[in-house]
Amino acid sequence: MNLLSQFDQLFSRTERGVARVTGQRGGGKLVAQTESGATILLDGEMETGKKVYYDRVSSKVLGEAPDVVYAEYPV
Repeated sequence: MNLLSQFDQLFSRTERGVARVTGQRGGGKLVAQTESGATILLDGEMETGKKVYYDRVSSKVLGEAPDVVYAEYPV
């Protein structure tokens, strides 16, 4: 038994990211752009132009994200 896999099953760690789908490659592959401007390849189904939540480790689409603008303001 692998101790790390047991830990992951218990706590189900996911690193969630947000990206906008910019295209489809077929076979369940999506081309998307992150908030920082990086282009990534994701596994899943979503319409072009929609924002999605994705798992940064496995690159799988977790669901649709709200279409809001993220901004940081210095304090």
